[in-house]
Amino acid sequence: MPHYKCVVSDSKGKKTKIVKSATNERELALSCNENKLYLISWKKVEEADLYHSKKHFQKNTILDFTNIMSALLKAGLTLQDALQLCQSISGNAKTASLSRTILEGLNRGISFHEVLKIYASSFSPLYRSLIRLGEKTGSVAEVFSRMGAYMESEKKIRGKLGNVLWYPLMILFIAIIGCFGIVFYVMPRMVDIFSAFHAGEAGTAIDMNSIYRSLWISFSVFIFFLLSIFFCVIFRKLSKSFTMFIDSAFLSLPLIGPLIQSLQTLNFSFAMEMLTGSGITVSNALKESSAVVTNTAFSNAILAVYEKLQRGEKLSSSFLCHKAFPQYIGTWIAVGEKTGEVELVFTQIRSFFQADVEHGSERLMGMIEPTLTLLIGIIVIILVIQFVLPVFSLYSRIM
Repeated sequence: MPHYKCVVSDSKGKKTKIVKSATNERELALSCNENKLYLISWKKVEEADLYHSKKHFQKNTILDFTNIMSALLKAGLTLQDALQLCQSISGNAKTASLSRTILEGLNRGISFHEVLKIYASSFSPLYRSLIRLGEKTGSVAEVFSRMGAYMESEKKIRGKLGNVLWYPLMILFIAIIGCFGIVFYVMPRMVDIFSAFHAGEAGTAIDMNSIYRSLWISFSVFIFFLLSIFFCVIFRKLSKSFTMFIDSAFLSLPLIGPLIQSLQTLNFSFAMEMLTGSGITVSNALKESSAVVTNTAFSNAILAVYEKLQRGEKLSSSFLCHKAFPQYIGTWIAVGEKTGEVELVFTQIRSFFQADVEHGSERLMGMIEPTLTLLIGIIVIILVIQFVLPVFSLYSRIM
């Protein structure tokens, strides 16, 4: 259904901007009149433009909203009533604003997951996909409960990561400031000092130029490295083949790869557990759950399993023949096939990988600090080799 950005006026003449969905302009005008609004102007917009035109909500706001909605929906309230109550009882103005805007979208006839798309920068693909599946299976309350626990775990990991990173990053920041100070403050004064002593002027100038050149080469390499990362991120959004290559490479990394694989498996098994528990067949659940994971290589592997299942191949062997999946999945699905309870094994898989992600995160946290400390030590050594030693050499020649 087309979307329109509209300028409307109420009975008191107050103008506001809203977004409405309608099949044509006549239906748009009738929809505004039903809400006692007068349509002044409108503009048809594409979905992509619509989604990126809204404000961003912070993770803490999303977590607060999720926990409140989980409690209200568990109490038996409807989605609209829960949003209305969340708006009124929340002590956080941003949470109340988020509840109000989502409720407005629902009142316009837009489904919940489509409203979340409007705030795509705030809600993760996992969040939006699970809400969509929850609407399809009638288990939105369960999705909010699970997402609340998931985001609480994520918040703890972010907090631990911040505690680990702050000291090495502070040292790195001081080292970078020191580099700029050397290049733009210390080095020019060194040139003046050596010129004042008239000690081998030609040789001194050559030596100082070599120091400058060495420093600028190091600086250029650092800038090139940052630009390479930036362009990889941009190109990943533009090219599907490059996205597939990068995501496959991430899964193959020696230390980070297993953690990414476990995290993707956790999200996948979470969706499969919810879908199969709601009565959806394993085959259809596979197709739906492929949209939940964020790694393209992992998602394509799920679709490949779905296609093999459609051709009559066994589910366990289909999982075992793909390197993107941990062997644990195929093993437990084989157990489910033997017992005739394939749907129930996804609960076991989800529990296992939830614990695995937590342990993997702890190990990664423990490795980050010494790695950054080593990196900073290398930077300091490079500075000593490129600047301090040549300067002392020049001083010894002058003295």
